[in-house]
Amino acid sequence: MRHAFIGLCIFTAACSGQPLSPTSPSGVAGVAGGQTQANGGANVEVTFTKWINGFPAMAGVTGGDVPGTFAGAILSFDPFDNGTIVELEARYDVTAANPAHSFVLHIEGKQNNPTQKAVLNGTVITGWLVGAQVHVTYDVIVPPTGTSCVPGAPVNSTCFQGTIRVMQGSAS
Repeated sequence: MRHAFIGLCIFTAACSGQPLSPTSPSGVAGVAGGQTQANGGANVEVTFTKWINGFPAMAGVTGGDVPGTFAGAILSFDPFDNGTIVELEARYDVTAANPAHSFVLHIEGKQNNPTQKAVLNGTVITGWLVGAQVHVTYDVIVPPTGTSCVPGAPVNSTCFQGTIRVMQGSAS
């Protein structure tokens, strides 16, 4: 019975007609981002804009609850045969302005090329909130020719703008 209820909740949310928005704090438009976990503190919402800094390296900036810098590496990039979906594995390093809030996460998921959106899940592997689960969403951003998506990004470089949601209550 519990599984039927959970399935109904997921189905209801999926069919609500609310657009997904990776840059909104919760990933779903109209839902507050500061939800509290049943067994821990409030979620941490880190916004980011990143770009490829010579494949497989990534660079960028962070904001939201953890302003600072972003670095990372694409660990695997596996396009499906139809070219629509890309399976990804990556390491994200968030270096916070407050060093006590820096962390590294390992994530896996998929990017949908026609919608230019991605959803990845994983775990904080070192630093602040180690062991916590993370949910990452982003949009692919192609700036107008001759510009960059944010100051510091290379001109004409595709960027990826989204949110890292760290669920503190999930840490062991």
